[in-house]
Amino acid sequence: MARKNYLFLIATIAVTDFKLKYDNSFLGYFWSLLKPLLIFGTLYLVFSVFTRWDVENYKLYLLLGIVLWSFLAEVTLNSMVLLQGKASVLKKVYFPRWVIVISSSLVSLSTLFLNIIIFLFFFIISGAHFDFSALLLVIFVFELYILSVGLAFLLCALFPKFRDVYHTWEVFVQLGFWVTPIVYPISIVPVKYHTMIFLNPVARIIQGSREAVIGSVGEFSSFGNHAIIICISVSLLAIGLGLFNKLSRSFAEDL
Repeated sequence: MARKNYLFLIATIAVTDFKLKYDNSFLGYFWSLLKPLLIFGTLYLVFSVFTRWDVENYKLYLLLGIVLWSFLAEVTLNSMVLLQGKASVLKKVYFPRWVIVISSSLVSLSTLFLNIIIFLFFFIISGAHFDFSALLLVIFVFELYILSVGLAFLLCALFPKFRDVYHTWEVFVQLGFWVTPIVYPISIVPVKYHTMIFLNPVARIIQGSREAVIGSVGEFSSFGNHAIIICISVSLLAIGLGLFNKLSRSFAEDL
């Protein structure tokens, strides 16, 4: 199959999945906006009324963190049920199985773009100062996409043989949300734990995005930080895709 046909197939599956995602739903596409906003509203109420963090523009700080983490969670959790949902097609038609993972990730990416638009709306009405460093958000989103797709390939490859992977990863996503400084500022964490927290490249991406968009450019917007994130993300993508391609031959039998 020619490369142009692959791109057409990816686009077709992505558009179809995006439409089916909210089929027969009264609010339809608005659910993709409401979900992170409801999480944001609840956490903002709790941590701005009952517990106050000394963070400038806390609502923007919190919302951006939730939007980026939600994208990672959606891409990786959805990846494990992709093959099962399309088992009938996989058993009848041959095409590269990686097309399904990429198509699903593009659906989540479109949701992320919608959520970023909502974030920008809050940014404007909050009166926050816009700086050209905010354009670095594009780079951070690209890095997050590569990292998320790498994880998606890895999890999707393991799920047909090890179904407990889904529940295990679901727990890790929940724990990761609270271990990563999304709700709270990194400043409240003892310095000796910072290195451990930022072993997680997602924490680096979220912190760097906040520096670029909300605050001043700092260490997480540096070339060194981007190099670390890219190295981890590309390595994970290579490992995940390699394992996925190796195990994809038996997907139809395992589903």
